[in-house]
Amino acid sequence: MAEAVAATGGRRHVARGVACALAGGICWGFSGTCAQLLMEYGAPATWITCVRMLIAAAFFLTITAMRNWRDLVAVFRDWRSLAEIAAFAVFGVVLTQISYLYAIEYTSAGVGTTLEQVGLVFIMLYVCLRKRRFPKLREAGGLLLALGGMLVIATQGDFGGLAIPVEGLAWGLLSAVALSFYTLMPVRVLKKWGAMLVTGLAMLFGGSAASAVFQPWTVPVQLSGGALAALVAIVLVGTLGAYMLYLQGVADAGPVKASLLCCVEPVSATLLALFWLHTPVSAWDMLGCAMIVVMIFLVTEREPKAAPGDAAGALAADFDDPPLFAGRASVLGYYSARPAAREDFDRVAALLDVGHETFAELGIDEGRSKKYPSARRLMHSIKNGTTHVIEDGNGRVIAVFAVSFSPDKNYDNELDGAWLTDTKASPQPYAELHWVSVDRHARRRGVGMFILDKADQIARAGGRSSVRADVYPQNLPMQKLLEKHGYERCGAMVIRDVFGREKHRVAYERVLRSQL
Repeated sequence: MAEAVAATGGRRHVARGVACALAGGICWGFSGTCAQLLMEYGAPATWITCVRMLIAAAFFLTITAMRNWRDLVAVFRDWRSLAEIAAFAVFGVVLTQISYLYAIEYTSAGVGTTLEQVGLVFIMLYVCLRKRRFPKLREAGGLLLALGGMLVIATQGDFGGLAIPVEGLAWGLLSAVALSFYTLMPVRVLKKWGAMLVTGLAMLFGGSAASAVFQPWTVPVQLSGGALAALVAIVLVGTLGAYMLYLQGVADAGPVKASLLCCVEPVSATLLALFWLHTPVSAWDMLGCAMIVVMIFLVTEREPKAAPGDAAGALAADFDDPPLFAGRASVLGYYSARPAAREDFDRVAALLDVGHETFAELGIDEGRSKKYPSARRLMHSIKNGTTHVIEDGNGRVIAVFAVSFSPDKNYDNELDGAWLTDTKASPQPYAELHWVSVDRHARRRGVGMFILDKADQIARAGGRSSVRADVYPQNLPMQKLLEKHGYERCGAMVIRDVFGREKHRVAYERVLRSQL
């Protein structure tokens, strides 16, 4: 019965995710139509870009600060990430926004949005070049459909000349190139800092840079009732609302399904322009739009997930390759956590062995003749749901960690310092983080921070107000990671094994903030 209830709940969540992803795509298409309306009121594309980005940045960064202000502070100490976000802001966000809006200004919301989606073909070609392979049959078909869709829209069936302004076609192609930059540039920082923070900072940096160049305050824009409503709709519905709906779609239905469902964006932009703004839409426009929607399905198709038994050898040389579609789904949900299952035992044991090897490389003498944890203890932890695994976007198990709710007798020992919560309190206020190990190929890609975020979520779900961890003094990388995530160093402690041998640890604890 429990399994049936869980399955029913899962189907409901997937249905909700499908609905949210579709609504997000429609909202993005709606934003293009609102932009067309705002330009008809006399607002230039550059003015819209500056104002939209700065207002959206304020919303995104406010939400980020309310959810996790420590990340917002910490990112400003990471100059490499800030440089990458700044480059993404200029060549990804600003270039995408301006070229897309100019494409709409010279053509229409439907045509501009449709031409922008051709950028997925550029992403596909980039992946092929990076992997040094020819496009697969479905990818080649997508390329032909993209070229055919552009040709049909640009010529309206009369292949002897262009039926849309040359400027409109040029801006549309530039927006497609910009979409590929927007997709591929922020992959590393998104993994490390999360989509909300990176998007907010990119909007802030990009909006500030664009404002310095275009000086929107010097542009005489009259925001009448209709124009003001269109601007509010672009920001709240077409940017913030679309983004939130899409995030919920990714969480419930998965990134692949959500990104495919967002194919509705050019369709919604075309239909809204037709029925709301009464923009002429020909049969050739609809045919070109349909061809490009089919192209999206072809080039965003993912390969089947690797079987669980193949996970141990799955981390191949192409680990760095981004998914063929890395747009709004780029790494939203690219990592996922789940409780380890029995069939994961061998892979989890192998990852823990990687951790022991890393300890040895750091000069840590674990002093054990037998492996820790033992096979029996590891299987028990898997059975009771304490051990969790991290999978990448291709279903490969790349990391392991454990969150325990049972009292740790070692935390009753004398501490050269003080815990942040009362060890003897009842009920127990803290959860414990153990056995963190990331495969060598997956390091420096934000997996460790993802694990700490998940540990926080698991602890909160278990009704705990903090998470504790103990680390070898020589394990400086883990100490830095914990401190970056907001853990506080509580002091030194001594752990005794069953033979009475003493091991020194550094104690850490993080008090969890309540979620909104």
